[in-house]
Amino acid sequence: MNNVNGVNTSNDVTTLNPAEMSQQDFIAAVYLERGEMLDSEVRRIIDEIDKSNQYVEVINTLIGKANVAEYGDTHYSSPTWQVNGNNILLDNGYGLNFQPDGNGGNTFTLIDSDGNQLIYQNQTLIPVPAGTTVDALEVGIPVMNDMTYVLDDGTEITFQAGTPDTAFNSADFSGGLADITSIIITRDNQGMRISDVNVAGGMTIGSPTVESPTDPVTTQQTTTTQTVTVAAVSLTTFGEYGGSEEYSTIDETHGNKILSMWEGAIKEKSAAEQAAILAQIKSDGGMSIGWGLGESDNTDDYYSKTFSYQPYANETLYQFIERAVNRSKLDFRNYVNREEGAIDIEYVNTSINIPGYSYQEVIPATDKTTGTVSSRSITKSRDFYGSEDYWSIKTFSDDYLLQVKSEVSKMNLTTDQKKGFERELQENGYTVSWTLEDSDGADNTYTQSYTYRMISGESTDDFFERVMEQSAARLKSYINFSQDEGAINIESIAASSTLPGFTYDQYAAAPEAEENSPRPNNRHSLDINNHDGYILFEAGGMHQWEYDGRGTGAISSTDPNDSSSQVSGYFARKLAFSQASTGEFDNTTPFLTQKEKELLGNILKITYPDASGSGQLTPEEWVALKKSLINARDNLNGSSQIQTVQLQRAMQTYNQNYEAMSNAQQKIYSLLRDIISNVK
Repeated sequence: MNNVNGVNTSNDVTTLNPAEMSQQDFIAAVYLERGEMLDSEVRRIIDEIDKSNQYVEVINTLIGKANVAEYGDTHYSSPTWQVNGNNILLDNGYGLNFQPDGNGGNTFTLIDSDGNQLIYQNQTLIPVPAGTTVDALEVGIPVMNDMTYVLDDGTEITFQAGTPDTAFNSADFSGGLADITSIIITRDNQGMRISDVNVAGGMTIGSPTVESPTDPVTTQQTTTTQTVTVAAVSLTTFGEYGGSEEYSTIDETHGNKILSMWEGAIKEKSAAEQAAILAQIKSDGGMSIGWGLGESDNTDDYYSKTFSYQPYANETLYQFIERAVNRSKLDFRNYVNREEGAIDIEYVNTSINIPGYSYQEVIPATDKTTGTVSSRSITKSRDFYGSEDYWSIKTFSDDYLLQVKSEVSKMNLTTDQKKGFERELQENGYTVSWTLEDSDGADNTYTQSYTYRMISGESTDDFFERVMEQSAARLKSYINFSQDEGAINIESIAASSTLPGFTYDQYAAAPEAEENSPRPNNRHSLDINNHDGYILFEAGGMHQWEYDGRGTGAISSTDPNDSSSQVSGYFARKLAFSQASTGEFDNTTPFLTQKEKELLGNILKITYPDASGSGQLTPEEWVALKKSLINARDNLNGSSQIQTVQLQRAMQTYNQNYEAMSNAQQKIYSLLRDIISNVK
C-alpha cells in the first residue's frame, strides 16, 4: 500500500481485492489497513523518541561525572557530610537512613537524588527503582563477605561482614549469609564509620572527619628565572640628507625615522624587561635624548642639544619614548632655527640613552651546559669604474647586507644558539669596516669602521639592516661633508666584518608531562587501613549495580555440582560472593560502568581516551570525553525535535484516517437507507 502523507510502515499489508467483497466492506478494509499502518508508525516514532530520551539521560549522567572529575576538589578542607540522628546526608544527593529491623539488628536504606534505593534487610542488599517494589530473591545481592559499593561521584561505601551463621554449602547453595557489622564511607580525604550495625540500640554513627592529603599534588617545575643585567645603551639613528634646506627634515623626516626604526625593538621586549627599564629611568630622575646636526650653509657648522624627560604615571615604555622623541624633535628644530636661519642639512644624528638595568628572565628548569660557535669573516669588494654617484655606496651596502644575512642563515642556529648569538651582539656589538677608493683630482682612500650593538627585542634581520643602512649613510656623510670631498669618482668599494664567535647555554629537554596523569589519591585513613573486598559500581542509580563488568542481575556461574549446567539469579550471586576477597579501589575520580562503555562504543559510536583500559578515566580523559558527550546530546535533542514533528504529523494523519472512514461509512449507510426507502 502507498505511503500516507509521507509516513512509511514496515507492517505486512494484505492486498485487498474489491471484486471479492462489497463496496462497503472494501472501503472499511482500506481505512482499517491504513489505520493499522499509521498505528505502527506512531508506535515506532514514540519508541525512537523514548530511546533518544534514555540516551540523553545517560549522557547527562556522564556529563555530570565529567564535571566532578574536572572541577571536583582533590581534597576536602572541612567536612561536607551531615549526621542527623539516624540519617546521614552525603554529597550530590546521596543519603543513608537506619532503622531497627525487629530482629535485634538494624536495617538501612541508601538512596540517591532520584529516589532509587539500595535496601539492606535479612542479610541481603536489595536494589529498588524509585516508586516500585521488587522481589528480593530476584534482584537481591547476598551479603557473605566484605563488599564496597562505589557511587557515581567516587564515594566508597564499604560494608564489612561478620561471620556467617552457617558456612556456605555449594551442594544446595544454602548458608553463607552474614550480617553487616560496620560501614565505612570515604571520599578523597573525608571519611566516617558506622559501628555495630548488627546490634539494636548499640549502633554508633561516627562524625565525618577530614585528614591532611596523603598524596599531595606535586608538579614538575618546568621553568625558573635568572637575573639578566643589561649595560646602558644608546638607540642611535643617523640620517644623511644631502644639504636639505627644509627644516621639516628634522622633525618630520628624521623624527618619524627614529620611531619607525626602534618601535619593534622597544615593544618586543618582555613585560619584565620593559618594567625594569621604566623603573630605572624613574630612579635616575629621567632619560636623555641627544640630537646632533651637521650643516653646510656658507660655513660648516655642527649643532647639538640634549633633552631630558621623565615618565608619566601609567605610561608604557614605548609611549614614554614616543612622547620624548616628539617633544625633543620640535624643541631641537626651534633651537637650530634660532641659531642658524637658512640651512643646508647634511645629516642628523640622535641617541635615545637607555640606562643600564636588570630584570628576571625565564629559563628552563633543567640542567644546563655551555656550547660554543666559531666566528665567521665576511668580505666583499666591487669595482665601480669611476662612478660619480654617491648612491653607489647604498647600492653596495644593500648587496653586502644580503651576503651577511646569507652567512647567518648558513649557521643553522638552534633556538639556544640564536639566543647566545643575540646576547653576544647586544653585549659586545658588531663592527663593519668600509674602504672606498676615489680618483677625483687626487687618488684618495677613505677607510671607516662603525660598531653597533644589538638591542634586546630587535630581530637579527632588523639589526643587520640597521647596521648597513646607517653605516652607508655615515660613510657618505664622512666623505662628502666631513672630508669636504664634494664631487667624486668611485673606483671601488670594499667591506669586511666578522660575525662574532659566542657561547650559548644549552638546556636539557624538560621532562614530558605525564599524559593523562591521575588525580592525586588523597585517601582517608579509613579507606587505606580497611580492605574493600568485592567491588561493585553504581550503574545509573541505587537500583543498578555492576560487578566484574556485568550487571548483578546478569551474573551467572557454572553449577559446581554439574559442569554442564549454569546457575543464575540469587544463587549465582551467592556463588560469586561466597569466597573472601581483598579487592581494592583507590581511584578518586568517577568511572565508566560497563553499560556506559557499551552505550558509548556500540550505540553512540563515541571514541574516548582510556589509558587504564578499565573505564577509570583520569580528569583529563573525562574532559576530552565531555566534549563528545555534549555534541552527542545536542544531536539527539535535535533528532528528537524532528521525530516529535513526525509524530505529530503521523497522529494527525491517523486521526484524519478514522474520521474519513467514519464519514464514508455514514454516507454508505445513508445511501442504503435512501435506496430501501425508495423500494418501499
